[in-house]
Amino acid sequence: MGWAEFKVKQYHHGLNASWLERRMLEHANPVHFFLAIGSIIALAYGLWTHELSWVLLSLFAAVMGHVYTWTWKPWGKPD
Repeated sequence: MGWAEFKVKQYHHGLNASWLERRMLEHANPVHFFLAIGSIIALAYGLWTHELSWVLLSLFAAVMGHVYTWTWKPWGKPD
């Protein structure tokens, strides 16, 4: 169960979340938010300077934000 599903269960007391609720909460994760902002900055800089390495770094950071929220587990709770 990722971060978004955990938060939705807190709000709904065990009901299943809709697809839109999961996407909204996934993007509201603080780690994902800061990785997305850093990714946008790195992408803009990479396009401005024509540096492929910055563009690839920005894509990697954006994907890592998603991967983090998909694999996040609440502390102290076994699967």
